[in-house]
Amino acid sequence: MENSHVRDAMHTPTETEGSAAAMGAKIQAQGTNVHYGDKHALKDVTLDIRAGEVTSFIGPSGCGKSTFLRCLNRMNDTIDGCRVSGTVMMDGEDIYDPKIDVVQLRARVGMVFQKPNPFPKSIYDNIAYGPRIHGLAANKDELDEMVVTSLEKAGLLAEVKDRMDSPGTGLSGGQQQRLCIARAIAINPEVILMDEPCSALDPIATAKIEELIDELRENYTIVIVTHSMQQAARVSQRTAFFHLGELIEVGDTEQIFTNPRHKLTQGYITGRFG
Repeated sequence: MENSHVRDAMHTPTETEGSAAAMGAKIQAQGTNVHYGDKHALKDVTLDIRAGEVTSFIGPSGCGKSTFLRCLNRMNDTIDGCRVSGTVMMDGEDIYDPKIDVVQLRARVGMVFQKPNPFPKSIYDNIAYGPRIHGLAANKDELDEMVVTSLEKAGLLAEVKDRMDSPGTGLSGGQQQRLCIARAIAINPEVILMDEPCSALDPIATAKIEELIDELRENYTIVIVTHSMQQAARVSQRTAFFHLGELIEVGDTEQIFTNPRHKLTQGYITGRFG
């Protein structure tokens, strides 16, 4: 790949296939590249996402962290002129295999976006939408239970239980984001991707989402892109640092923030650039 000799001179990969770090991996990306037309946006990224942990992606704007996140549920497929190469394995299966049903993949790998995007429907119908289209509920009682359970898991039930027929768009920003998280977990995904889920929220709403992330990791593997290093330090067990489309370093969050191995990571964390 382009610049591979430069990259190798800069740093050695922090994870290799079959290493101890690969044990317990839910998702394994190997040599992942993304091109938008002629632009090489993501360069040869190899990274494991461990099951039952929160992994955060940090780095300056435009460094490739959201691009890589979108590789994990093939959201880049929706972008004209975008090409993805390399392999992304989930539970040992290549998610880019032509035989893979992308709709089913996105049911297994849910996504929460930067800006809360509730459907222009009632709170109830926002949550019920996924189970309905995937045929997950046999009857109305089952659907009701899924809606209530999802809202409860998202820490929103107490606030909305008396107004399930009200539009989801009428909630506050923080409530809308928790509604979107409830909508994502209603179809019982295995992985939840979060692309800067708190960037549009105030500190109180952000704290609620962070608390929620900590609770959800008991049942889901979570990957979060964040522009806030403090947030990464608070919510994640592992952190990956990206710079100019390359994965520079990945490791336990505490190690990345207290004893980074690479000078670029250190420079970013200490605020010398970014």
